[in-house]
Amino acid sequence: MIKRDNRKEDFNRDKIRRSVENAAKRVKLDSSRSRDIADRVAKNVEEHFRSRNEIKASDIRDRVLSELNREEKRIAKEFVSFRKELR
Repeated sequence: MIKRDNRKEDFNRDKIRRSVENAAKRVKLDSSRSRDIADRVAKNVEEHFRSRNEIKASDIRDRVLSELNREEKRIAKEFVSFRKELR
């Protein structure tokens, strides 16, 4: 994965799961449901990019957001909001 500052880092499915679970907690989604959604999103993102050698972190974020919009729009909104806070 290529970060915004051009550093390279290994793809980490767990980071995606944690980010989604944190966003789900902020909208007070049941922990079991948030884990299920986080696992599905992480799996789908990983499968989508499996054949690519290098992936931009922004492409991963876009894909996570796309998956979240299909799963649970409240989490998608919180995911975007949280990312903006980090900047």
